[in-house]
Amino acid sequence: MTETAVSTGLARTQGWERHTPLVAPVIAVVLWVIGLILATDAGDHNKGPHILADYKAHDTEYLVAGLIWSIGILFFIWFLGHLRTRLIATEGGDRLAATAFAGGVAAAIFGLLLPGPDMAGALNKDDLDASGAATLHHLSDAFFIGAEYVLPVLLFATGLLALRSLFLPKWFAWVTIVIGILLLIGPIGWAALIFAFPLWLIVTGVFLWRGAAAAPRAAI
Repeated sequence: MTETAVSTGLARTQGWERHTPLVAPVIAVVLWVIGLILATDAGDHNKGPHILADYKAHDTEYLVAGLIWSIGILFFIWFLGHLRTRLIATEGGDRLAATAFAGGVAAAIFGLLLPGPDMAGALNKDDLDASGAATLHHLSDAFFIGAEYVLPVLLFATGLLALRSLFLPKWFAWVTIVIGILLLIGPIGWAALIFAFPLWLIVTGVFLWRGAAAAPRAAI
C-alpha cells in the first residue's frame, strides 16, 4: 500500500514537472510585467525630491512590486534548472550546459537585486534626503546593465548547442544568438532585454514542454 502511494505520488510529480518548462517562464514573465507596472505607477521620476516624495507616498506599492518581481525571478531560476537538464542530455556533457546555466543564474542574481534599491528607499523613506533617494533609485540601473550584459552567455551557449543538435528549431537557434548580440549593443540592448528576452523565454519554454510531453509517448 505504501509503495503504491509513493509510486502514485512520483507519477503525479513527474506529470507536473513535464509542464513546468512551459508554466515557469509564463508565470515569470506575467509577474515581471505586473511588478513593472506597479513600480511605474508608484513613481516614474528622475529627480531626487520627486523620488523621495514617491517613496513616502507609495512605499507599499514599491514593496509589493519588488516582491512580485522577485517571485518571478524564482520561477525563472526554476526554468533554468529544466533548461540545464535538457542541455546536458543534448550535449552529452556539461561544458555549454554549465556555461548557459551560469549565465542564467548570474542574470537571475542581477534580476533579484534590481528592485532592491527602490524597496530599500521605501523602507527607509524617513531617513533619506533627496540626494540619497536619487542615488538609491538610479542604483537599479547598474543591476539592469549587469543583467543586460550577462544574459548573452545564456543565449549564446543555448543557441550554439541548438545549432549542433537541433533540440530547438534551427531558425530559433539563430534568433537566440541574434538576441544575445542585440543585448551587447548598448543603445538598443535595453529593448532586447525588456521585449525580446521575455518572448524568447516563453517560446523556449514551449519547445522544451513539447519535447517533455513527447518523451512519454515515445517511450510507450
